[in-house]
Amino acid sequence: MRLAHLWRRWRGFTLIELLVVIAIIAILIGLLLPAVQKVREAAARTESRNNLKQMVLALHSCHDANKRFPPAIGLFPGRNWNGQSVTWGARPAAHGTIFYMMLPYMEQKNLQLQGSDHSYNTWGFTAKLFQAPLDPTLPGSSGLSGDGRGVISYAANIQVFGLGGSDIGGNPNADGGYMTLGKLTTLDGSSNTIFISERFAVCQSNTYLFCEDGGASWNYPVFAWNGSAAWQVPWPNQFASPQFNWQTLSQCDTSRVQAFTGVSVMVGMGDGAVRDVTSGVSQTSWTCAVIPNDGQVLGNDF
Repeated sequence: MRLAHLWRRWRGFTLIELLVVIAIIAILIGLLLPAVQKVREAAARTESRNNLKQMVLALHSCHDANKRFPPAIGLFPGRNWNGQSVTWGARPAAHGTIFYMMLPYMEQKNLQLQGSDHSYNTWGFTAKLFQAPLDPTLPGSSGLSGDGRGVISYAANIQVFGLGGSDIGGNPNADGGYMTLGKLTTLDGSSNTIFISERFAVCQSNTYLFCEDGGASWNYPVFAWNGSAAWQVPWPNQFASPQFNWQTLSQCDTSRVQAFTGVSVMVGMGDGAVRDVTSGVSQTSWTCAVIPNDGQVLGNDF
């Protein structure tokens, strides 16, 4: 009799009660998801901020060891093609990008020793520090381009480091790196000059590679190039401000660096500080931060 009585008292949940519980859970999830997304985004931005700082610090360590910074792309630490005995086929490569040359100062010496005589032959390898977690264009989990080379979510300021055998003044003897801390101090100073910026790894048909120095200039990991070709930076906006409000990858502007969140783009300054440059930055302020010898102070909007 008692068992029958207990059975009658316990009747389970009705369908309406189950639906109410499910609705409450759905509302709670809806409230929690934005908070979780914000936490994830903040963690990703912290990681990218750390990447930028580590790269700038690696450049300073490289400078301490070689008494100058590497060129954006070129021979290093050799002074020029004829003045340095270059053993082709030796590793590390004598010619490469600034990111390739900073690898030993980021505890990535083994990566620099991969491949053959040019850094662009470094296939099948990438460095996590060169990939920003918020970059929506990163190719899957491998971080490799279609031909198997490591892509990069950052770009070096070519106005600071120069390209090949020329610095910003056209100095033909700039192979091996021409910029030094002493020289930068006499110009605008390291705290007023961008060294490295975030940028999409893939922009339209361009895939930017940390190791590219083999002549495929549209793959160079640099920005602020003063040129006229479609993949270069157009005149007169040769130092175009960052691109914030992109909608599709086809609208990505190859003449600019991109903001991953549409709110701000992070840049590593020459003194190791990392700054958030918001969409309110003016073309003038951005240009002042890019050019190391314009004698201008940064605007309040930078």
